[in-house]
Amino acid sequence: MHEVHAYAGKILRVNLSNGRISTEPTMKYAGKFLGGRGINQWILYNEVGPGIWPFDPANRLIFGTGVLVGTLAPGACRCTIDSKNVLTGGVGSSNMGGHFAPELKYAGYDHVVIHGRSRKPVYLWIDNGKVEIRDASDIWGKTTWETDDLIREELEDHDIQVASIGQAGENLVRAACIITNGERAAGRCGLGAVMGSKNLKAVAVRGDREITVAHPDEFFELVSELRSNMIRVANEKTPDDVRCGTLLILERNNNTGGNTVRNFQDAYWDPEKVKKVCAEEILKNYALRKMGCFGCPLPCSFYLNVAQGEFAGTRGEGFKADSHKDFGPKLDVGYLPAIIKAHVLCSQYGLDVDSTSGVIAWAFECYEKGIFTKEDTDGLELEWGNYHAVLELIRKIAFREGVGDLLAEGSKRASKIVGRGSDRFSINIKGHELYESIWTAKAWALGCIVSTRGCDHLRGSPTCENAGITPEEGERFFGVPTAGDRRAYEGKAKLVVYFENFKGVVDCMNICYYMTQWKNIYFIGPEELAKLYTAATGRETTAAELMKIGERIQNLERAFNAREGLGRKDDMPPARFFEPIKSGPAKGERLEREKFERMLDEYYELRGWDVRTGNPTQAKLRELGID
Repeated sequence: MHEVHAYAGKILRVNLSNGRISTEPTMKYAGKFLGGRGINQWILYNEVGPGIWPFDPANRLIFGTGVLVGTLAPGACRCTIDSKNVLTGGVGSSNMGGHFAPELKYAGYDHVVIHGRSRKPVYLWIDNGKVEIRDASDIWGKTTWETDDLIREELEDHDIQVASIGQAGENLVRAACIITNGERAAGRCGLGAVMGSKNLKAVAVRGDREITVAHPDEFFELVSELRSNMIRVANEKTPDDVRCGTLLILERNNNTGGNTVRNFQDAYWDPEKVKKVCAEEILKNYALRKMGCFGCPLPCSFYLNVAQGEFAGTRGEGFKADSHKDFGPKLDVGYLPAIIKAHVLCSQYGLDVDSTSGVIAWAFECYEKGIFTKEDTDGLELEWGNYHAVLELIRKIAFREGVGDLLAEGSKRASKIVGRGSDRFSINIKGHELYESIWTAKAWALGCIVSTRGCDHLRGSPTCENAGITPEEGERFFGVPTAGDRRAYEGKAKLVVYFENFKGVVDCMNICYYMTQWKNIYFIGPEELAKLYTAATGRETTAAELMKIGERIQNLERAFNAREGLGRKDDMPPARFFEPIKSGPAKGERLEREKFERMLDEYYELRGWDVRTGNPTQAKLRELGID
């Protein structure tokens, strides 16, 4: 039998309805889809048809590690989780860091495919190849943090890695997410609600099996070179990012039209409020230590502690740009302890910070415009900056209590229930609330809008538009001289296609995106991934072959969405982004409708899709071996 390198070699299948547990070989799928997101999506496409709704027992919840996970490759720690999207009805796909994925691989499995629904609350225990479905009645109703502690106490091993849901997932809140290591979230697409619909509280894993690489000397030399280069380049070119992680994004966005003030009513926040919540303020008064995921050479997270005031004792990790902007400018809250508290509550209840802040911002604007009164909001005054109301709404959403039951449906569904023009304030794409400002950087906007999982910058949106790269660098790396010009429309469709294909490969390897040229053009790119894959698996490949697999995954996901009725009509931004920014250095900038439509046409043409429908043609799917 041919020895399998880099992979654990098995896919675990668990039927919660009848308790049946089985396995199949990973290599059955690896040739066309590598691993991670690729294999997850192929299983989802073939096993979850259009007649299956997200909370149907027949829906799959699929955990995937990745080819390089558990090796010494930089940032090889990510876990991709895929299912049918609770918010869009199309592709549901999320990704989390931490230490869960390597542990799952060391326990003997590359993927876990879960379907069915247990009659009572359970958790899945995977221990070095042994699998058990255990009773979770005593931990149902607990937070994610309490769940971690209780499972580790029950199994008498504090090194167990746990991925769990909180009360939001149990109550089928559409913004519910899956949490590992306290605050590492598989945040988007409502996958925590899918997990809750199966009465599955957690997946706990423990393993110490070896993951081998085919060519150890070559692999370790390559890893050493890549790590050294990344650390050198980061310290030379972006030393502030090394020191502050993602905490500078809010401040930088204020100068480039990238903030989301008062539910995207503007892109520029009061500079005095920015000062109160800025990176230096966090590092000086709240950060206790820096923290990183498994195998990370450039950790970007901090453990924070609120030592004084009404939120004294609030502490936690994983606070990044999303929480910073979501509970800061989006809700006009200029008080750091409250922003940190909101982040911690979402981690404990198992709520995606982007969708949760989005539906709360929708409610606040409805209140501002007179659609809601205090009678509609359980007596809460939803006035911008009222962080007490924000924190109470987070709790109400998690427990579906009072107005929280409405907000737990997400802003698109909630606006249909409320009516009265409230849909104008639901800032969503395909039913998914935005985190991203999409007025100014054109490729960033296009990537968010055409994302197969709703709206999302972590698929095809590049960061290079605001990174100061030269036309020569844009041409050299992407064949797009305008890659560093955020205002240009020309070439941006090509840039998005490149990054969508590249991200598909990254998610199959499941290394952190911050380790790649998405974060810095001199970090890991397709050529380096091909070398890592070849040395790790012993299977020769090229950058072009990997990018073709990335293209295959993108087409597969688009075909899944087309089957669910999604298409060009859904690849449109909220009307607010065709209106000019009101203030700040980017005042007057906006998406121009005609230019955006031409850019969208070009994107479909480059993809080889039907420009009228925005969907893959049968010829394109056959070309890629999707049939």
